[in-house]
Amino acid sequence: MDGILAAVPSAVCVSLRISCRNLDNAESIYHFPGKSLNRVSVLQTGNYVSRKGNSLLKNRHCGEISRVIVKSAASSVGNAEDYAEETATSVKFKRSVTLPGCSSPLSLLGTGFREKKFAIIGVKVYAAGYYVNESILSGLSAWTGRSADEIQRDSSLFVSIFQAQAEKSLQIVLVRDVDGKTFWDALDEAISPRIKSPSSEDTTALSTFRGIFQNRPLNKGSVILLTWINTSNMLVSVSSGGLPTNVDATIESGNVTSALFDVFFGDSPVSPTLKSSVANQLAMTLV
Repeated sequence: MDGILAAVPSAVCVSLRISCRNLDNAESIYHFPGKSLNRVSVLQTGNYVSRKGNSLLKNRHCGEISRVIVKSAASSVGNAEDYAEETATSVKFKRSVTLPGCSSPLSLLGTGFREKKFAIIGVKVYAAGYYVNESILSGLSAWTGRSADEIQRDSSLFVSIFQAQAEKSLQIVLVRDVDGKTFWDALDEAISPRIKSPSSEDTTALSTFRGIFQNRPLNKGSVILLTWINTSNMLVSVSSGGLPTNVDATIESGNVTSALFDVFFGDSPVSPTLKSSVANQLAMTLV
């Protein structure tokens, strides 16, 4: 119990102690114009407001209220540690996830956002979190001791991550409503130029990819998972909110999957903040 109390903000504890000592006098009296005889007693804990005089205060022991507040505060502290926030969009990403089609949990390696410019105004479209199977990191010992800037400039490191025979995934969270076709057109605009001579396999894969988003509204909060199972197979999952639980399609083309990876981690990434965040985390991990 002492350990839990230590995690509760001191202001909460002080307020709680004062409330307990003054249990019999814990009324806040408000007088309304023209109704001086009407009195409203208020006890507020979080969003809960109790009226009707002392009915709650005198029927519930202070210790019970204390336990509820302590449990809630401790739970909030614990939950916060399980997430990382992408600060520009305030989107929170779980530090560890188990995704559809993956054999083991993946760990968050960095976050960023995608911004689209209209005239001279930058509009944030989505936040992104990049996850990897931690076994991938053991194969990056050649970059031990490198700075974040060196890692970010070294394309061979990201190529090694892509070629590693373990799952990695990009989680995209929309921060504004986007038409599915518009989303795909923007993605295709980045992918297609990276495939110099598309094969029939590439064309089929792009058609499958396109079909996932056609006539599909992507509302704010929608989540898209792009999960590389290996260098030639990528799973696509979409949900209207929260992590998807099913795979919507499998993209089977080494050129398409590698082109998509390059869109985010190549020399000209569509989200520089994501690549920078991943480089910073790698620099702290590879020591």
